[in-house]
Amino acid sequence: MKPLTTEQLLDLIENRLPPAEEAAVRARLAVDPAAQAELQSLAELINLMRDDDSVDAPEYVIARAVRLIRPIAPAPAPNLFRRIVATLLRDSRQMPLAAGLRAAQTTPRSLAYSADEYELDVQITSRAGFWQVRGQIFGADLAGVVTLANADQSVQAPINELGEFDMPPVAEGVYTLRVALPACEIVIERLELLP
Repeated sequence: MKPLTTEQLLDLIENRLPPAEEAAVRARLAVDPAAQAELQSLAELINLMRDDDSVDAPEYVIARAVRLIRPIAPAPAPNLFRRIVATLLRDSRQMPLAAGLRAAQTTPRSLAYSADEYELDVQITSRAGFWQVRGQIFGADLAGVVTLANADQSVQAPINELGEFDMPPVAEGVYTLRVALPACEIVIERLELLP
């Protein structure tokens, strides 16, 4: 025998069942204590709803309650632009020369830097009284511009799809190298282009 459904019990309470079906439901209720308990709970709930004489709150109270419950929209995230100062990891000028090599080498000076999640490889070459700075940046989202500047001069070069840059030649001096990326700026504060 299938148990009585809540809909059948509600129809019985509301007197919506045809006489034959009502008799069948009452006969099944007589032998089912769980259905009797559910019928009594439903009848009490319906009577409570019918006896409810409470008044709706005024519109301004409801509007204020809705405003209080509404989640506060998160503040827009500030456009944080990080400035990272690069740390020198290796300088080929400070490495000892291999046996048999002369001191006056023409190979580029190689500098390796670390800047949080980025790595920089910078090559410095002296040519005809000017200094050539080239390099490559390793990391994510490398679209940007590299600027080499001091008090007298400033030059820029784009970063290509491989993270490489090639600066125009500059006069000797102490420079600041800035790598402007979408998420941050990497700075080499003191890049010495000196003999």
